[in-house]
Amino acid sequence: MQVTHTAQVVSSHFVSKGILLIKFKLLKPQSVDFKAGQYLAVFLPDEDKQSYYSIASSPNESGYIELLVKEDKLGAGAQYLFSLKQGDEARFSMPMGEAFLRDGMSNLVFVAGASGASYIRSMIRYLDETDQLSNREVQYFLGAQEEDELLEVEYMNQLANKYANFHFTPGLSSQVDWDGETGLITEVVKRLMPADLSDWDAYSAGPPAMVEAVAGVLINEKKLTAPRFFSDFYSPE
Repeated sequence: MQVTHTAQVVSSHFVSKGILLIKFKLLKPQSVDFKAGQYLAVFLPDEDKQSYYSIASSPNESGYIELLVKEDKLGAGAQYLFSLKQGDEARFSMPMGEAFLRDGMSNLVFVAGASGASYIRSMIRYLDETDQLSNREVQYFLGAQEEDELLEVEYMNQLANKYANFHFTPGLSSQVDWDGETGLITEVVKRLMPADLSDWDAYSAGPPAMVEAVAGVLINEKKLTAPRFFSDFYSPE
């Protein structure tokens, strides 16, 4: 695999418990053409190793790249990215992935678990910027164990207030003092989504077992057409 882009850290800060948002300015070349939902490879200091992350930013901001990185003391990629400071340079190969946002005006269901929200974030920001949330129904389910793990709740609630057809539903599996949806996010999706999703598109990211379970619920119980389920972690047959 070859390096295609070099970039410099512009900012780095926590956006939820244990999850860092890192913004890079592209140096060479100074822009990248990608589709919402694609990912990249980060080259580690050992040039024979790479780690893979969804691009969290919108394709409209072509001169910058944002990554959401979950803290992982055993993961070489997370350790490297957490060590970067403002002004440090990094090397990428991008874009990658076929589970990007498809063109069209189908209704959409997004399901993410914890840091899997990075994949969904790029698509939702792009849809907002291009005024594609006005005339279609969009359901976004975000699962976590506890409330402080949820990503960008304020922004998602702002979108829900801005667009009548955009619905944001966080669900917690381990917190008892919570007024929202509880249980595994697959259970929340099963409870709240309509019975016939045959005309919908679905996008999901998170732990592989969660993504597979989401696909099972949507396809087997909600009539979603299998080819209209998109994820880099799992593709239903």
